[in-house]
Amino acid sequence: MSASFTALIIGIVGVAGTLASGLLAHRGALRTKRIELDHAELQVREERRESDRQAYLAARRATYVTLNQGLRNYHSALWDLAPMLRTGGGSGEARQEQADRAGRARQGMSEAYAEAQMLVSDDVLIVVGALTHRLHLVYRILMQHHAGEPADEDLDALHERLLGTSEGLYEARQTMRKDLGITSLPITRPPDHGAH
Repeated sequence: MSASFTALIIGIVGVAGTLASGLLAHRGALRTKRIELDHAELQVREERRESDRQAYLAARRATYVTLNQGLRNYHSALWDLAPMLRTGGGSGEARQEQADRAGRARQGMSEAYAEAQMLVSDDVLIVVGALTHRLHLVYRILMQHHAGEPADEDLDALHERLLGTSEGLYEARQTMRKDLGITSLPITRPPDHGAH
């Protein structure tokens, strides 16, 4: 091999190496950019997922507040009406106002429950649904007494039924709080916790 031929081969290899290194560097940069883009896309998806989770949690929390208020208002309206009917207390107008309040509370609870059915967990729906059913039964019987119709239950027995729904309020609230992850108390009221 002659010196000129060797120089030519070295030159070709040098040019090829220079071209190849440029291509490899460009390819490496593209790959690095792709990895960065994939990482950024993954991070955006994670942030969106967390944002969606937070929005769902906020919506559930708001629904639980509405449900809890609805249950308490409904129970309170029935609780206030029952003794009026039991003792014949208050004027006819006062009893009618209280019966109307119970009707509005019932309607509000029905609306809150309908909204909750599309958002909350099955555990909460089961407990709240059972309590709502019990409150509706108390309402129906109270309305029979209010209208002077034959009632399915006397007012003393109904008072006991209404007392039982008080425990149901605690259970419903605790089930909602447990679903939100904000309580360590049991679902049923401990003997030394609050009024019975």
